[in-house]
Amino acid sequence: MPQPELSTLFQLLPIGAYRSAPDGTLLRANAALLALNGYTREVDMCTDLGPGAKDPYVDPKRRAEFRALLKKSGQVVNFVSEMVRLNTGERMWVREHAHVVFNDDGTPRYFEGTVEDITEERRAKTLLHQREAMLNNVLRTIPDRIWLKDTHGVYITCNEAFAANLGVSVAEVVGTNDVQWLGQELAEVFLATDRLAIQANKPVILEEDMPSPLATAPGLYEVVKTPMRDDAGNIIGILGMGRDILQRKAAEALLRDTTEQLELAIMGADLGRWDHDLTIDKGYYMDERSCLMLGRDVRECEHGRAWGHLIHPDDLPNTLKAMRAHLNGSAPAYEVDYRARHTDGRWVWLSSRGKVVQFDRNGAAQRMVGTLMDISGRKQAESQLRATQAELQATLNALPDLLFEFTLDGHYRAVHSHNEGDMVFPPPFVMNKVVTEVLPMDAANTFLAALQEAHAQGRSSGKQYSLELTAGKQWFELSVVRKPTEPGEEQRFIAIARDVTERKITEEAIQHLAFHDSLTGLPNRRLLSERLQGALLASNRHRQYGALMFLDLDKFKQLNDTHGHDVGDLMLQEVARRLQQNIRAVDTVARLGGDEFVVLIQSLSTDAQDAHMHASTVGHKILSSLNEPYALGGLEHSSTPSIGIALFSGDTVAAPDVLKRADSAMYQAKAKGRNTLYFYKPNMASAPVDTAQAAT
Repeated sequence: MPQPELSTLFQLLPIGAYRSAPDGTLLRANAALLALNGYTREVDMCTDLGPGAKDPYVDPKRRAEFRALLKKSGQVVNFVSEMVRLNTGERMWVREHAHVVFNDDGTPRYFEGTVEDITEERRAKTLLHQREAMLNNVLRTIPDRIWLKDTHGVYITCNEAFAANLGVSVAEVVGTNDVQWLGQELAEVFLATDRLAIQANKPVILEEDMPSPLATAPGLYEVVKTPMRDDAGNIIGILGMGRDILQRKAAEALLRDTTEQLELAIMGADLGRWDHDLTIDKGYYMDERSCLMLGRDVRECEHGRAWGHLIHPDDLPNTLKAMRAHLNGSAPAYEVDYRARHTDGRWVWLSSRGKVVQFDRNGAAQRMVGTLMDISGRKQAESQLRATQAELQATLNALPDLLFEFTLDGHYRAVHSHNEGDMVFPPPFVMNKVVTEVLPMDAANTFLAALQEAHAQGRSSGKQYSLELTAGKQWFELSVVRKPTEPGEEQRFIAIARDVTERKITEEAIQHLAFHDSLTGLPNRRLLSERLQGALLASNRHRQYGALMFLDLDKFKQLNDTHGHDVGDLMLQEVARRLQQNIRAVDTVARLGGDEFVVLIQSLSTDAQDAHMHASTVGHKILSSLNEPYALGGLEHSSTPSIGIALFSGDTVAAPDVLKRADSAMYQAKAKGRNTLYFYKPNMASAPVDTAQAAT
C-alpha cells in the first residue's frame, strides 16, 4: 500500500534514518544516512539495497539477530555492529535503533530505524581502556609507593606497594583518609604538606617517615607531592610518591667520607682529563693526553678554550643537553659521546665523563672535572656490526626458507620464518624447547640425525621430513651446518628447511606414471612384473602357492567400434573398480593394455588342491561381478570375461613363464566359449580340460 510522506524532521535528523519494507527493501533514507554510506542520491542507495542486495553487516549473523529481535519484541535498541559503507567499502561501527509499524490487522507494515556512526566513539573508548590498563600496569610495577588523593585528603587510588604498607588491599584504601589508618595527629601533618604542594603549584620534595599501622620500622622516604589538575586547570587532587632512601643516605654519607682527589684519580686512570671553569668563557682545559688524542701540541694544555668549540656540529646539541641535565641536577653526572676534530682534519670519537666538584655559597656550579676516552675503534666496530646486522637481516628477509639455530641435543635457540604456516607452532612457542616437544617423532628424529651428522662431519644435507600443516601435507628438505664457536661456548648448529612439496609431488607423480596405467590407475606391466617376482620369492620362502589370473573382456572391440573409445574407456575403468573390490589388500590388479587385466593372488595355501579351490572361488566371484550390467554414460551394456589361471610355487617357475601360462589358459577359456575360467595344465593340449562354466 502507499506509504505516508515522511516529515521534514526525518530529513533534518543529524543521524542516519530509514524506512524499509518487511522484506528488507529500503524505501526511504535521509540525508545523514546517504552521507554515512557515501551516496548523494536516495534512489542510488535504494537501488543498491533492493532485492538480492549485498549484506552491509561484516558479520552475516548480525542481520539475522537484528531481524529476530524485531520479530520478537517489535523493536531493537542499542544494536552495535560492524558494517560496510555501501558505496565506498570502508568499515565502520554503528549503533542502531529500530521498531516495527504494524497494519490494523497486526501484520508488519514497515520498519523504521536510525543508524549512528560510532566508529570514533568506539575507538576513543578502546583507547581509554588501553590507557587505563597501561596506568594500572605501571602502578603495579613501580616499586615506590604511589597514591592519589582528592583535595579533601580522600584516597582516589594507590598502588600495591602503598597498600601493603597499610597492611590492606588497594580496594580497601580507596575512599578512606589518613585518619582511619594513622590517627588524627599524623593525618593533619600529611594534609598540611598536601596544602603546601597546592599553594606552591608545583611538585614539592620532602624527606619524612611513612608510618604504618603494622608497627614496622618507618624508615626514611623521599616524598614527592604534585598537584593534579583537570582540563580546565583546576586543582583536583594530589599525586604522591614515596621512595625509600635510607640506603641511599647511608651511601651518600660514605661518599662524603671519600676525598675528591681519590675520585678524580680513579676517573682519570689511563684516560685524558679535562678541567672546566664554569665562571669564564674560555675556561675549558685539557691535559697532555687529551691533547695527544686530537693530535695537538701538549703545550696547549696550558691554554684555556671555549667549551665545545672542537665538537662536531651534529653532536653539539646532544652534548649541550647532557651538560644541562647534570648542571640542573636531573643527571648525577655528565656523560656523553661525541666527535671532536683532529688536527689532520678527521673526526675522533670521544667518550666524555665528568661532574661538578665545586659550588658557590648559593649552590651554583663553579667547576667541573672529567675524563676523555678515545672510542673511535669501538664506534667503527659498532658501525661495521650494524652494517653486518643490516646485511644479515636483509638476507634473512630475502630467504624464503625456514631458518633455525639448534643446540646439539635439539633445543631451539633461534627461529626465522616468513610464513608461520610452514610451522606446527609459532616461533615464540618453540624457543628453548627440544625439537621432540615440537615436531612429530619422525620429523624430530630427522632433525636429530642431521644434527649428529653435522656434529661429526661439519654439515648435513638431503634429509627430508613431512608435516601435516594447515595447508595440508608439506615436505621439507633439511640442511644443517655446524656454527663456529669459541672454546667453552655452547655448540650451535644452523639449519635451513626448504619447502620441497611441489618437487615431491612432481616426483611422486612421475613415479606413479612410471608404474601405473594412466586410464585406470592400476599397476602397469612394469609394476606387475616386480610384484610377481616378489610373490614368487615369498611363495618359495613360505612354501605357499599363489595364482595369476589373466582376464580378457569378450567382444570388447565391438563396444569400441560401435560406441567409441570414450565409452570403452568408461567400461575399462568400471572393470578395474570391480576387480579391486573382489580381492584382498595384499593382492594386485594390473592392466597390461587394451582390455587385458591380470589379478595376482598370494598366500593361498601350502596344499595344491586347497590353493586350486581358493583360486577357483576368487575367479567365480570375479566372473559374477563382471557379468553384472554396466551403466556407461547413459548406455546400459553387458559383457563377459575370459579368465585363465596359472598356479605357481616360487621354486618351480620364473615370472615371465607364469604370465605366459595364464595367458595360454585365457585363450583356452575363449576357445571353450568365453565367460569361463580355465586353469593351466602342463601339456595343455592333451591334458583333461579343467573349466568352470559361468551362468549366462
